[in-house]
Amino acid sequence: MIPEGPFLLFAVGAANLSLAGLAGLVATLRRGGDGGFEALDRFRLREIVEFAFANALIALVLVPTATTVGSMEWSVRVLSAAVIVYQVLVVTVLVRRQLARGIPIGMRWASIVTFVNVIIFVAALAGVLRGATSAYEWLLLALLARPMLAFLAVLVSFERPATVSAD
Repeated sequence: MIPEGPFLLFAVGAANLSLAGLAGLVATLRRGGDGGFEALDRFRLREIVEFAFANALIALVLVPTATTVGSMEWSVRVLSAAVIVYQVLVVTVLVRRQLARGIPIGMRWASIVTFVNVIIFVAALAGVLRGATSAYEWLLLALLARPMLAFLAVLVSFERPATVSAD
């Protein structure tokens, strides 16, 4: 087994758990229309689904890419660079989507997300420069933080009155 095999198995397991959770989410939303969610909650739930699928693909593509081209180092470098491009695009899309829907961008939330995005960028840059699988593993963990934070924000919003801001 390749050294990254156990990490890949964990990634596949996490992807399966994510898909199971997404199935529950879809069932809930279909049963109750919008589920009584506010625009911010719907925005974040969509964000969670999008990140979950992208992160699963980013996690699973490394080993087949490396075995196809014959170089783990090259694969880490190229895929880490692709994540940098992906992050720039996804942040741009999310901000534009949020502004178009009139959803306020709270300063506390923006600070937390910016911090996580910086960690993602640093891990991806380390992957590009070093080509080390450990950098890519850190990158995967940092990417996992984004949908987790959005999910926690949705859970917290269930405890607040409907008139509370996005912070």
